[in-house]
Amino acid sequence: MKRTSTQPAAWRTRASWRTRAALAVWLASCAAGAAAQALISPVVVEFGPKQKIATVRVSLSEQAIKPMRLQSQLLQWRQDVHGAAVTQPSDDLIVTPRISELKPGQQQVLRVALRGALPADTERAYRLVLEDIAEPSSVELAGGAAVNFRMAYDLPVMVAPRGDFVTALRWRSCPVVADAPVSKGVCVRILNTGNRRVKVQALMLAGQGWQRSLDLKEAAAVLAGDEREWIVPGAAEGALQSVEVRTSTGQVVRAESGG
Repeated sequence: MKRTSTQPAAWRTRASWRTRAALAVWLASCAAGAAAQALISPVVVEFGPKQKIATVRVSLSEQAIKPMRLQSQLLQWRQDVHGAAVTQPSDDLIVTPRISELKPGQQQVLRVALRGALPADTERAYRLVLEDIAEPSSVELAGGAAVNFRMAYDLPVMVAPRGDFVTALRWRSCPVVADAPVSKGVCVRILNTGNRRVKVQALMLAGQGWQRSLDLKEAAAVLAGDEREWIVPGAAEGALQSVEVRTSTGQVVRAESGG
């Protein structure tokens, strides 16, 4: 998975909501254009159990309007209960070169290497952030406002555990907060007790005399050792008794209670 993002805008004057709406559309078009000009492969960096070096290839289109100067950073990756990334600097891996200069039509191969012994008992997760630190693009907006932006590419880096993959999940109920997007439903928290990430595609909940399900538009990853919660719409007539998870591969996993 590749994510293209813009850095926070820098405003010289206060802008109206119309200006801000126009800015959002403009930034989206800039992000789409930059993503088309820069091709990164692979979009998920996978280390096998006996692998210590992986490569990432960055290609800049000949039609790119300006060179790129990419700065690489590796971060340890965890998740909060809503799936948001929680990262911090890590020296478990190194990437070379740290700074890459690419002109239109050029390619650069980055090498990501693990430090120390491996593999671990549980899959380890990191993010490789490639930020274009060349002179930022700038545009003048109506009303005297101006904005600068930089592009950043964020790649998952997964280090496989030793031995066979184990899929194991636990669940527990959680409260539905008053300001949640779905205020009437059943809140369930899923803990990944296996040794590898799980991509959740659907949740099937049941209690005494009732059943509820939630199909996700896009599969949601739960990293090994982390937990995520969902609100499954629909009132429940009694306590939640069982939870099943359908993964992105079609596997149905019955979660154990007591997450």
